Parts: sequence; structure tokens; C-alpha cells
Amino acid sequence: MAEHTNRTFICSVLFLDIVEYTKQVVGVQIALKERFNAVLTDAIAGVATDDRIILDTGDGAAVSFLGDPEDALFAGMSLRDAVAGQEVASGPRLQIRVGVNLGPVRLVKDINGQPNIIGDGINVAQRVMSFADPGQILVSRSYHDVMARLSEDYAKLFHYEGAKTDKHVREHEVYAIGAAPSNLKRTMPAPKQATRLPSLRIPKLSWLFKPGWTEALAVNSKLLVAAPLAFTLIVGSGVIARTYRSSNSELKPATSVAPQQPRATEASDTDSPPAKLAAPSPEPAPTTPPRLPEPRAAVPAKETPPRSKARETTATPKTSAMVQTARAKEVEAQPRGKEITTPQRAKEPEPVATAPAFPRDAVINIVALPWAEVYVDGTRQGVSPPLRAIPIKPGKHRVELRNTSFPTYVEMVELKSGAEISVRHRFRR
Repeated sequence: MAEHTNRTFICSVLFLDIVEYTKQVVGVQIALKERFNAVLTDAIAGVATDDRIILDTGDGAAVSFLGDPEDALFAGMSLRDAVAGQEVASGPRLQIRVGVNLGPVRLVKDINGQPNIIGDGINVAQRVMSFADPGQILVSRSYHDVMARLSEDYAKLFHYEGAKTDKHVREHEVYAIGAAPSNLKRTMPAPKQATRLPSLRIPKLSWLFKPGWTEALAVNSKLLVAAPLAFTLIVGSGVIARTYRSSNSELKPATSVAPQQPRATEASDTDSPPAKLAAPSPEPAPTTPPRLPEPRAAVPAKETPPRSKARETTATPKTSAMVQTARAKEVEAQPRGKEITTPQRAKEPEPVATAPAFPRDAVINIVALPWAEVYVDGTRQGVSPPLRAIPIKPGKHRVELRNTSFPTYVEMVELKSGAEISVRHRFRR
């Protein structure tokens, strides 16, 4: 419980006392305490460990339930029934008194560094317990008001015992809990305990290594890191080389089939009819092979920008004649006075995948002191405390905080998707 230290909780406190414990000798006290611890363990077995704080008081115990207030009710009735049905062959009979209260407590550390509970919640629970008879369960007014609102079956369990005055001249209205019917059930099922996996213990392997194995292990570790990197570089180099070769093979035919004419020839085409075009004089074949373009210029044919007219193409006589004939046909098909342009294929936009937007639930945080029943849009959500956060759909909602001793508090809230809002109210006279 280190994470809960120096924190204040509003919870249900179950205070237990062993009747006439201090009048017994030490041997009898040990036997009574062992039987008491056994029945208490069985009574709170269904409550999650994180939802309870147990304090040993010597002649009894104080259990703070941080979760549902129903936990204290069922734990107290289970203790009473277990003690009443015990069979004792020899020695004194175990008898207990039980007091229950709903109020604030604070978890601190005592002088020995052990957890301890202080506050009005545990003090009132002890005073209420002092009014009880052996085998009786008494509860305070605050606890009765909460439980009576949860279920009609719970309300039938309580019997008003009147106002009692403690040694500090403080009055307490107390209620006694009668016998529970056989068909009594919780309004909400008890939370299941979280299953914890056993921790795995890894054995020490230092005894397996001989002198000199540490350096070898360090070298092997470096090799294990370098091997995947070297493999990635080799594969990447092969992919780049293959891409370069395929790009050159695709670009080479395009250069030889559709070369550009010199600027002077194009100028003559626009001034004279296509039929009077003269074939250029044969040019000798180049003695050196044409230079391959740079890798960065190797782009797909459909994305190649139009080439400049000032660029001259080196070709053989046979190729030049074929090009001139094709050029003449293109000039005839085009209107006079206009430049021949090669249509460019528009690049299709890539589809952008968009994730569908779903509205996220909003959250309403409830802070009500000393306690309140929470209703949202007329629907009961629970009792705060322990209720703290309520997930709800976005939009406008009506929040009601009800307390039997005070007027109802109403607040209208409007929440957007994923938003979080707090509703705070302190009931005062």
C-alpha cells in the first residue's frame, strides 16, 4: 500500500472487536486471535486486495473498503454467521462486536514505518461498535443512507436503534442489521481478483563461462550486430545495380527511334511546304559509341519532359531519312504556323487512404462530499464515493447529485468527443 500513503479516502470502515479479549490469559488470547484471523480471512476473501486496507488493533481489526460499500455489509454478516456457527470443544467461545461507518480516512505510517489508518471514518466506526452487543452489527446513519438507496432488500435489513452518546458527548444515530434472507444478493457482482502470473527466475549462468569467454562473447556480439548490416548493404547494392541496368535498357530504344531534328531543319519546315523538304546529306557513322545518360536522367517514358529543340541527335544516314519522312507526315497533320508538341500523359494522383473517424466517449468525473447518488439523464450511475469517472457519449447531459439530507444538485454539461469534465459539489447545511 505504499502508493496510497498520505492519501485521504472516503470509504466504508468495518471495525471489529473480540469481546472480553483483554480479560483472558495470554494462551487464550493467542487461540482467540488465531480463530478470529481465520474467520476474517474467509469473510474478505471475495474482495480484491487493492480495494481493502486492514489494520490490526490488537483485540480486533479495522478494515477499510475502498470499493463498493456493499463489501463491508457482506463481510460483516459473513463474520457474524461464522462466529455464531462455530463449534468449540474446549476453551472460551469467540464472540465479536461489529461497527460500520462511511466516512473519510487517511492512510499514514506509524513510528515503526508500518501503515496506519486515522481520521473521522475509523473513529466513528469504533464508537458505533462500542454500542453493539456481542454478536450484533451496528452501522452509522451515513452508511445506512447509502445502502438503503442501493436496494429495497438492503433497506429491509436495517432497524433503527436510536441516538447513542459516546464518551466525548457526541451523538450517533445507529441502525442494527438483522438476519439476512437466503435469497439476498448483491446489486452488483463482486469484482474478480486479478490473476497474477508467477515470476520467472532466471538462473545465473556465470559458472558456465571459463576465463577468456568474456572477450570471446563480446566479439561474437559485435559480429551478430554487424552481420545483418553487411547483408543489408549487399542486397541493397544488388537492387540498385539491377535498377540501373533496367533503366538503361528502357531508355536506349527511345533515343534511337524518336530523335530530335536540328533547329535549322525545323525552321525550314515552317517556311516551306512539306513536299519540298530535302533530305540531309549523309553523315558518317560515329566512330565512338554514344554516351549513356546519367542514372538520374533515367525516368519512365511517360514522365520524360519535352526535349529542347536546340539539342542535336547523332544518327546514321538510314535513320535520318526515316526520321525526316516521319517528321514530314507529322507536319502535314498539324495546322501551319503551330509547333509540333508531344502530348504529355497526366500522372494519376495516388489514392490517399483515410481512416474513418469514430466519435470517442467523453468522461464525467464526479467529486461529491460527503456522498451522493449520481444520476445522468435520469439513469442511476452509482454512489460517489467510490464512483469517480463515468464514460458517456458526447452531447448535452443532465447530471444530478442526490443526498437524502440535502437538496438535489443539478448541473447541465455539454461534452465533445474525447472531452473530460468534472462535476464537483459539497453538500452543506
